[in-house]
Amino acid sequence: MVPLVLLLFITSTIPLSPAVDATSSRNLQDFQIVAPVEPFINGSYDLWETQSLIVDVRNNASTPIGGRQLQVSVCAGDHTAGNACPSQASGFPKTLFLPTLQPDEIYTAEFSGGIYTGNLQNQTYTVVYEFSSADIRPENDRIAYLFHRVTPLKDIVYLSNNADTTYNSGTEYALSATASTGQFTPGDQAELGWTLSQIDAPVGEQNDCVRIGSGEQLPDTGASPDDAPPYISTEVISSNDWINLSVNATGLQIGETYAIVWEARHNNVINSSNSGSLEWMASSSEENFSLEFEGLDDGVHCITTKIIIPILFIEDQSNAIQINGYSTSTAFDAAPITFPNTGRFSIEFWFNSPHDPNAWNDRSAPFEVIVSDDVDITILSVLPARGDETVVQIGFENYALYPYGDDSLEVKFRNDGDMVWNSTLSLEILDSLDSSGIQGYPVTCTRMLMPQAVGTCVFNLPIIGQYIVNASATGGPTEVDPENNYLETQISVNQTVSGAYVAVPAIDGMLFETGEAIQLVAGLAPNAPLPANYTWKIDYTEVIAQGRVANVTLPMGNHIVTLHVRHGLMDESDFDEVGIRHIRVLNRINFDALPIITEGEAVSVEEMEFELLGTAFPPTVVHAAASNIGKTPLRSLDYRLVPTDGDVLNVDYIDIWGNISQLIPSSVDPSSVQAMHIIDGPAGILTPLIEGESFESYSTNNSFHLRTLSGANISMMLIGDMAPVNVTPMNFRTQQLEGGQIELMWESEGPINDPYFGGWKVYKRSEFPFRWPYDSESDFENTVSQNWVTDLPGGATSWLDPNPLPNGICASYILAAVDHQGEVDYTHGNVTGWQELGNPDLQCGDSIAPGAEMLDVRAVLTYNSTSDVHTVTVTWTYPELPDQDEDGVPDGGNITWSLYRTQNIPQAVTHLNPIMTGMSGEAYSTGTFVEEQATGVDGLSIGQNYHYILVPSDSVGNTDGLVRDDNIASIHITDMFWDANPHLIPEELVPDKDHENDWVNSLLSEINDPNFQTAAIVAIAVIAINMVAVPVVINRNRKIRRRLKFLLEKGRGVSANDEEDELSEFFG
Repeated sequence: MVPLVLLLFITSTIPLSPAVDATSSRNLQDFQIVAPVEPFINGSYDLWETQSLIVDVRNNASTPIGGRQLQVSVCAGDHTAGNACPSQASGFPKTLFLPTLQPDEIYTAEFSGGIYTGNLQNQTYTVVYEFSSADIRPENDRIAYLFHRVTPLKDIVYLSNNADTTYNSGTEYALSATASTGQFTPGDQAELGWTLSQIDAPVGEQNDCVRIGSGEQLPDTGASPDDAPPYISTEVISSNDWINLSVNATGLQIGETYAIVWEARHNNVINSSNSGSLEWMASSSEENFSLEFEGLDDGVHCITTKIIIPILFIEDQSNAIQINGYSTSTAFDAAPITFPNTGRFSIEFWFNSPHDPNAWNDRSAPFEVIVSDDVDITILSVLPARGDETVVQIGFENYALYPYGDDSLEVKFRNDGDMVWNSTLSLEILDSLDSSGIQGYPVTCTRMLMPQAVGTCVFNLPIIGQYIVNASATGGPTEVDPENNYLETQISVNQTVSGAYVAVPAIDGMLFETGEAIQLVAGLAPNAPLPANYTWKIDYTEVIAQGRVANVTLPMGNHIVTLHVRHGLMDESDFDEVGIRHIRVLNRINFDALPIITEGEAVSVEEMEFELLGTAFPPTVVHAAASNIGKTPLRSLDYRLVPTDGDVLNVDYIDIWGNISQLIPSSVDPSSVQAMHIIDGPAGILTPLIEGESFESYSTNNSFHLRTLSGANISMMLIGDMAPVNVTPMNFRTQQLEGGQIELMWESEGPINDPYFGGWKVYKRSEFPFRWPYDSESDFENTVSQNWVTDLPGGATSWLDPNPLPNGICASYILAAVDHQGEVDYTHGNVTGWQELGNPDLQCGDSIAPGAEMLDVRAVLTYNSTSDVHTVTVTWTYPELPDQDEDGVPDGGNITWSLYRTQNIPQAVTHLNPIMTGMSGEAYSTGTFVEEQATGVDGLSIGQNYHYILVPSDSVGNTDGLVRDDNIASIHITDMFWDANPHLIPEELVPDKDHENDWVNSLLSEINDPNFQTAAIVAIAVIAINMVAVPVVINRNRKIRRRLKFLLEKGRGVSANDEEDELSEFFG
């Protein structure tokens, strides 16, 4: 039951409230301006600072109300007496509408725009907040007050401090506070201070105990004397279940606020329902209280009564500070603080300056700190220092397994108090069988623990067996909870293996470089016996280091590093415990091959050198792997690593950084470039990079990075997005040639020497003319792919169709550019006979030879006696050619004539060379050819017959070469010298027959006889025939004899000798 408090001091008067029906008034509209927020009442602000306009309003009605209009006015001067502004500053008044407010809801209203910088001058201003219309209580609908605009404004605004939340008594602590500062000048006075007060400071205390119910009454312990006023005395009276406590407080200071606090305990258990407090302000130096407690249970009831001062001023401290100009945040050192005793304290920071007009923003709000000197050391755990805790059952007891040797047991303990404490931890080990102490124990460990800090102590266990472990620590005389200073557990220490392994390097196959320091770290099982000896070897044999951690360097190659561990529980006959790790020590080389390769790196386990083999443009074949992903081969890049010792080289990887602009055309975006392995270069077979390989190309700096794995000989093809080379066949035309042949001719426009231009493809179709242009690649391929006839090199400007067009057959031709893969670029090409409207024209051949005949072809021989030269003059008359359409062009086209000379008249002049070509003339005009006597094989000779033959051919060169009678003129070259010079003819000479031999004379006389000449020729012919025929007959007879001999031997069995005799007789 709550105690009845009888106060012997009672106020003599009680204020009376007006008799107003509150409920009925609250039902009417009643809004109240509670208080201004900004500007602060009588606050000073910088002239150039934008100041907010904020005010708190409240709905005093009992129902939700909204829509009230609120207005603010600002004017120069002090107009608070009139509670209104006679004139407004620029931009005022401002209004806003309030939202709906619930009953008793306070709303903070802010006017937009505030008071703008520079709107007001340096002086005092009145601000008026008011509702636009009054309600039932107009007295709270308006508020007017002053604020000031000054410049320069020297204002200190408190921001924060560095105070903690918990302290110890009797210790000096440094304090500081942070503030923003206005436009102070050096030398302006200012100070920073703090006020320390104790919260609920006890100034008097009494304890009273009484028994309720049967039993002996407790002895009177008497009053506890106080050292200083105020003083407190108590008197307890009990009856049945009732206790009356009288409290007398003397030595009170009039006007001071005091509180009486009582705490009731029943059998040492606090009874919160019978505990409480009462606060009052002393009106005299003595006060009396009476506390009654009813319905109490039997037992011992104790009541502690205290007089406390809710806020007890302790001290003020301040010190001068130096402020230099404007700052948004500056930390200032305050006077140090020392708390006189434990308890709850309040601290308030404040700044002060005679130049600061705003005292309202100079102070912090009071905040509470706790001053405590409590120490509470708690043992948190006893655990294995290595590995997890494992519990096993031995007999009927549970034991935690602990490792043997060094650093085996770990104890954690914490300072749960508020004082820094140098705590000593003691570890005692007892035999689990008889609880006898183990030699060497207890051992201790000391740690300086900050409040709430955790300390750790690690102990050795050089013992094997089952034990009881006791860990204890003390917190000294101020220890608040000694019961948590002790922890006991049962442990078992067994012999185990070390579980040795190589912890670093952590995995097999780790890579290191030649000369690089390799750290070796031995790993053990968490419960391994310690200490242990560590030996490092290569391939189990060669020792390279000692110790758990070692740094070594190894030669390049593949190595097996072995860790050999021995510990104190091992016998000499025990084998080492071994851990294994495979590592690779690599040879790393750096290289470059400017300007293509700016930087490179290769890694292997052998010595090697880098060699750039070169670059090349792709062959003119289709690279399917590139085409399938829409890429164009750009350039091949070939390089290799050459072993400096031996022929075999195993490469881990090759990294290359280079200049991509050296490998691709400027028209290609580097970011589109990819790399592929070349499998068969001439065949255009490529394959993508394998897993782990990569290629990146960057447009920002025209660089690329290529990583390849394993291979020492690398052949890469760079592929990318490349537009076709802009080469176009211009002025594409045809020319008819003899025999129906067609020659295509054009001029190439564009970079025909570009390595990515592959040449031309020619398409031919005779059924119907090709069209041009085409809408797409598929449209082009579907139309012309079956009509391809040949490929031409890029430098070609003409092509002779090897298949003549027969009479009446015409054709259409397309010439299209191809890239270096042989892929057709349908956008760069042309068609024969193209015209802007309609289909292109077909191109026809001409294979018909003309059969025209000359008119009046004749040859005349003349002689020039002066030059002694014979001359043949051939003349002819051109025939009229038929022109049925009368367009001025002969029906078969213009013809030209060629002149041949021969000494025999052939059927055709196909195999003869003309002596004159390209002759033509108007109908019935005359043509002439003059030829003089000359020496040599082709010259005219006296005494010979010559035939001059004219042969026609058409404009394309068609000619049949036939010799027609009307196109021939023949002449015999006679020696006209004697006709022109008869006087030079000598007399006839008679041969001299007076030779000494008669037969010679006879021969001379008969040699001119025709009959003699004929007989002599016949005789010579007979002799010649015999010289040839006789050897032929003899040779034939020999072959017959050999054949007969073979047949006789085979068919008749006649001896070779007899047969030979018969044949000899047969042939004589």
